[in-house]
Parts: sequence; C-alpha cells; structure tokens
Amino acid sequence: MSTKLTYINRIRIGRYSSQNISKFGKIGMIIYILASRSSF
Repeated sequence: MSTKLTYINRIRIGRYSSQNISKFGKIGMIIYILASRSSF
C-alpha cells in the first residue's frame, strides 16, 4: 500500500515539477545565479 502511494506521488511530483520547470525555468535560473553569487 505504501509503495503504491509513493509511486503515485512520484508521478504527480514529476508532472508538477516538469510543468513548473517549463513555466518558471528562466526565473528559477536567475534566482539560482543570484543566490550563488550572493553566497560568495
């Protein structure tokens, strides 16, 4: 039961993350670059 739930959750997370990457990919990259620069 738990393995089945985790498998479904992984599919849901995979679809959700792929949509977020396509939508907010550029914004995420800019934030990541700014964060990496500010850390140094």
